[in-house]
Amino acid sequence: MYKFLFSVIMMCLIVQPVNVFADDHGDLVSGVINAISVDEDGQLEGILLMTSDGQFLNIDIKSGENPTEFGLDNIAGERWTGNQNDDSKEVVLKLKDHQKRFIPITILHNEGLAKEIVDMEKRDVSSNLNFLFACFAVAWVAFFGYLIIINGRIKKSLPNG
Repeated sequence: MYKFLFSVIMMCLIVQPVNVFADDHGDLVSGVINAISVDEDGQLEGILLMTSDGQFLNIDIKSGENPTEFGLDNIAGERWTGNQNDDSKEVVLKLKDHQKRFIPITILHNEGLAKEIVDMEKRDVSSNLNFLFACFAVAWVAFFGYLIIINGRIKKSLPNG
């Protein structure tokens, strides 16, 4: 019984997901805003982003059928969401505020055309899954350890034991 239980626990500990496939609808890039491009109507056209390795990336903003979506936090931590079609002038104010405060943003884009712009995200899925796996492994070891201890105490308390 103990060998079987031990082998099941060891198999669970050894077998871990190696690859996690997320949506591959574009490239993620993070950095701080260096410049904001606005047209004569005050609508956002694009931004110049400086990445953590010091490179500059020009990102264009989409409007029309599939506009760029925004999810930005203000200084109080309140989340503001909008898109280029409905809130284009508000977007400029929010991004200028982010530029002044050097807040890093994450942009999901396809060939320089932004799909989503949000506050800095950490999408390190493998470390999140490893942490989750470690929590479950500790819980399972504790549970089976408890069962083994209780089993031993029950055997000792029996008249034959």
